Amino acid sequence: MQAVTLKFAIDDGSTNVKISWIDEGRVRSITSPNSFRKDWKSAALLSDKKIFNYQIGSTKYTYDATSDKALSTTHVAFQYDDLNLLSVHHALLQTGVAPCEVKILVTLPITEFYNADDCQKNEANIARKKANLMRAITLNKGDVFQIVDVEVLPESLPAVLTTLVDSGVNEFTKSLVIDVGGTTLDMGVIVGEFDDISSVYGNAEIGVSMVTNATRKALAAADSDASYLVANELIKRRHDREFASEVINDLSKVDWVLECIANKINELGDAVAYEAKTFMRNPNRIYLVGGGATLIEQAVREAYPSLENKIVLLDEPQEALSREICCYHAAEVDEIAVAS
Repeated sequence: MQAVTLKFAIDDGSTNVKISWIDEGRVRSITSPNSFRKDWKSAALLSDKKIFNYQIGSTKYTYDATSDKALSTTHVAFQYDDLNLLSVHHALLQTGVAPCEVKILVTLPITEFYNADDCQKNEANIARKKANLMRAITLNKGDVFQIVDVEVLPESLPAVLTTLVDSGVNEFTKSLVIDVGGTTLDMGVIVGEFDDISSVYGNAEIGVSMVTNATRKALAAADSDASYLVANELIKRRHDREFASEVINDLSKVDWVLECIANKINELGDAVAYEAKTFMRNPNRIYLVGGGATLIEQAVREAYPSLENKIVLLDEPQEALSREICCYHAAEVDEIAVAS
């Protein structure tokens, strides 16, 4: 008999982990937010409430969506530390698939995947990433997936593979891909239908964390200390007045907090537009992907007014990368012979 080792495509970003896999011929995708603190939680009062208490070495961690003591993941070092290992395993457990042996495809920001001086693969960083995710981790009163193989890919560019193939571009079309994640801004220029990647660029100082950190500070000033997850949720639902009033304790400062968020979003958009124009002045097309794509769309459109409908915000831009990696590698699922 033949058994198939499941393969998951994982875009393990600093704010959220996006994971896609093939289930009965269909692509499934979920987004798992990162919000971990040290030490363990006590058992839940409700029987249907699952508690995720992990241990790596001698250190205990727990998933805590609302704690203001949640550990920061918005830094490049996240790619190689305990929190990255936690976030990937926690995301796997959210898929609903029973824990088993799996192979995973994960990502690194362009600035980490390629050497800055020659644009070749940074083998040292790739090896660090693999080694980190092969480490042991345990779940209290539960099982975790056994990662038997790790493949590392660059972020952003694969996210537009299907879109480019279906867009009718010619061999001379230059497409600028802009990926705004939680911590980094990644950009690349693709020629034709992925005939060539002419250049790549990354900035580890620009990302949605600019808005998240400003939002947490504003919430703290309004007597509303919050986790990174809650701050990001407020950013997404900033036009929902009722939700904002639930999150912000000092109701006299609701408008001020929302104004702080709006100003920081504008600042992020301006920063991304400036970097994009510096990197690629006149592309033929632009594709926006990543969790921050919707936040910077208007600023990019204003920076490239002549492109109009050739600026495309991908559907579900946050999950686009994991979805495309999953589809592209679906045919490469390995079969392992086992005794019947």
